[in-house]
Amino acid sequence: MHPSRTREGPGKTGKKSAVFELGLRVHFDAAHFLRGYRGKCAALHGHRWDVEAILSAESLDESGMVCDFSKYKKVLQKIVDAFDHGCLNEIEPFDRLNPTAENIAGILFERLNKAFHGKRLRIKKVRVWESPDAWAGYAPGDDD
Repeated sequence: MHPSRTREGPGKTGKKSAVFELGLRVHFDAAHFLRGYRGKCAALHGHRWDVEAILSAESLDESGMVCDFSKYKKVLQKIVDAFDHGCLNEIEPFDRLNPTAENIAGILFERLNKAFHGKRLRIKKVRVWESPDAWAGYAPGDDD
């Protein structure tokens, strides 16, 4: 059997476990304003928020995948749909937490992590793009 089709997959050298990654990108449209900020972003404005989420695993499932793309996309899309076409400042937790790109990335990471809790999968990183040129990300530290 080809090594990429085994549960362990290629790259097992005995030194450090190989990590497989699976990335998805979805988007939502939402308005926000930044509290306590002096500048244009203190006024209500909108973005098409692109969300990139990276899932990782040290082994592949019985089909030779980290996770089925369609299943992963359903989970991620359901999480971002809670913010779609709303004013983030009026949606929990951003009714209390400033809806910066950094905080949005952190909240999306937490929600994805909760959705995959107890499985062999790990959310590695979430990036939130508020424009084609600017993103903020969240990834856990090594001790998380």
